[in-house]
Formats: sequence, structure tokens, C-alpha cells
Amino acid sequence: MSWRRFSLFPFLLLCFSSVLAADKDAPIKFHWRAIYEAKEVKNNRLRYGDDRNNKIELEPTLRLNVRGFQGAPVSFFSELEFIQKRKRQTASQATTANTLNFNQAWLRFDESLIPDVDLRLGRWLLRDEREWLIDENVDGVYARFGDRLKTEAGAGRVNYWQRDLLDSGTRGDKTNFLLLFSRYKIQQHWRVGGYAFWQRNRAAASDRQLNMGLRSYSPPRQWLSHWLDISAVRGQSEKQSLRGYALDGGATLTFTALPLQPRLTLGYAWGSGDDGSEHISRRYRQTGLQGNEALFGGDTRYKIYGETLDPELSNIHIFTAGTGIQLASNVSLDVVYHFYRQDRLAALVKNSTGLEAKYDRMTTKKLGSALDVVAGWRPAQNLKLEASAAWFAPSSRFYNGSKRHSPRASSASSWWLKAEVRF
Repeated sequence: MSWRRFSLFPFLLLCFSSVLAADKDAPIKFHWRAIYEAKEVKNNRLRYGDDRNNKIELEPTLRLNVRGFQGAPVSFFSELEFIQKRKRQTASQATTANTLNFNQAWLRFDESLIPDVDLRLGRWLLRDEREWLIDENVDGVYARFGDRLKTEAGAGRVNYWQRDLLDSGTRGDKTNFLLLFSRYKIQQHWRVGGYAFWQRNRAAASDRQLNMGLRSYSPPRQWLSHWLDISAVRGQSEKQSLRGYALDGGATLTFTALPLQPRLTLGYAWGSGDDGSEHISRRYRQTGLQGNEALFGGDTRYKIYGETLDPELSNIHIFTAGTGIQLASNVSLDVVYHFYRQDRLAALVKNSTGLEAKYDRMTTKKLGSALDVVAGWRPAQNLKLEASAAWFAPSSRFYNGSKRHSPRASSASSWWLKAEVRF
């Protein structure tokens, strides 16, 4: 059977599931979503004029969720999605790739079997607040216990089993992890706690990383919400000891009694930079599994450090100021400004930002500033539309060419659109 024919499998499965889902009292329930996502980044190499480098990605997706025996002592959940990824980049041919992703499949054992413990085995989606540590499907074991003091513990690996059922190369990530999250509920919507996230690369036994820290968090949708992370990284990478630090904090104030319920957000994030020591790296590193996405009070999750530059919190200061309104109960609009400055003057680390610096003269620590406009609309309970338009204005350290009198690099921009229907 060809891959082209095999790619019809998720569509047939989705059609079959819609028939089974008609019985609401069935012990096994099927739900699916149709998602269309598009994103374009212009000048993603920070160049100028005719040298602009653009990239566009289109991703129509069908996603199937199967949940069985919910509420029973033993239940299960699985998620399968078919994506047709279409990419086009300047000076390159357009490409299309089909993926059949095996996202989740886990068994859950509730507290009736193991007192005061919620236990999962298999592959599950793991996310923390603001996706600052992890936003990834992981394989292993996970347990959650406690009420006022809630603790989560887990062990596993990303993609121990094959992720894309059409590509055997998506199996066998070499990094194992252990995690421990603990949160204490001070008030109904306010928790404080600590965390530790340890990774070890089996391909390079000496490479290991421990992200640990303290956290205070209250979610949006209140008159005052906040976040605060104080973190340190320890371990070893490429024969260097890791000694980095980070801080990320801020608050959103919502005037719930006023028309349009306006909100104001202020935030500051810092990730330490390297001081040039040969044996010690003082550059903070996130886990590499983070998503860095959150709500600031509206209806749409977006990149907390900027949609276009999208930096990792490493060797950088980020100042954030935002405002938002509710145009209606189901329509939100946010405008967010970011200012970026390096902690230590250095070249940008590869893959640490969403943009490539083609010609970086490193004449200033200032990297530039960004503006994001984000909108969300939920016209029905099963329908959601999200969109953003974003700009990044680079500083004077980025140029179009290597010559002395080359013009400065022009601004980069991006837009993003996502539509989702649930059945």
C-alpha cells in the first residue's frame, strides 16, 4: 500500500468515529476537530530590500480524540492527528509533507485504586503555566496527588515511541527526564510552589541539565493576575559547567467595572548571559521543550516574548507592556510591546530566536523592539478564530551586508491565523 493511500486512514477513522459518537451514553466516546493554521514571516534573516527572505507555512489538520470509561477506576485517552504541512521559502521550492501524529495514548488509574494518587501511564501532553518549562507530548509515567498542596511527578522521554506513524525517523529521542512540580494554594486562584526538571542526554552521557526554581502564579480572567518565576540551571554541556539564572515576572490589571473591560499588563524577564569563562557557562538555558505561550486576559494564547523574534530566555532582558479590551463577551483584542536587550554582548545563539541574524556587527547590546496585535473570537462554543500581526524593529547592530556602508537591516514582520471547529 502506498503512503498516499495510507494517508486516507485518518479521514476514514474520523468519519467512522462521528457515527459512534452519536451515542452519548457509550462508554467510549469519539470527538474530532478540524483546524486550519497559517503563518508567514517576512525578512526572517534580518536583511533589506530585494534581499528580503520570507517563509510561509500552511497546516490543515484533522484531529481525533478517543476517551473511554471516563469516571471509572481505569480509563483511557488517545489522540491522533493528520497534518498536511505546506512550506514555501524565498529562493526555495514549495514542499508538502503529510504527517500522521500519534500524540497521546494513556491509561489513567484514579484514587479508588491508589489512594490520593492520580496515575497515568503512556504518552500524554505535559504543560506548565505559561508553557515556560514544557509544552510537549512525553512517554512515561506521571502521578499527581494532594489538594491544597498539589504535587506532580513524572519520568520518561520525548518520542520514545514513534511520533509520526509515516516516518520511522521520529522515534528514539535520546534525552530522559525527571520532573517534580509542587504548588500550594494560598487562595482559590493563587498558588505558589517550586519545581525541578532534570534531563540527561543518553548519546552524550556527560551532558545533563537541571532547571529548578520557585513560582507564584494566578491565572487571568480576574481583576488582578500575576506570574513570577525565579530559576537556576545547573549541569554540564560540552564540557562546561552550567551556572545560569533567570527571572520572569509581571501582572495584568483588569478594570472589570468599565465598558470593554480594559486591561493593562507589565512584565520583565531576564536570562543571564555568559561571561566568557572557559569552563563555566553562566548563560541561562530553558529546557528546550518550552512553548512560551500564555493568555494575558484575552481569548487567544500567544508568544509571551514576542511573535516575530520569539526568543528563548537566554542572555537577554525583555521588557513587556500591553493593553487589551473585550470588544464583546466572545471577542478580545490585545496590543503588546516588547523591548529586547542582551545581558552580555554576544552573537545570537543559533536557534535561540525565530529570526536569523545574517550580518550582526555586535556594536550594542540592544537587539530591538517589537509590537504584537492579537485578536480572538469565539462565535460559538465549538468554533474559535485566532489571529495576530506582529513586527520586529532591529537595532543598529544588524546590517544588510558585510561591507562598511551597507544599509541597516529592515524590520521583520509576521502574521498568524488559526481557525478551529470541534465536533
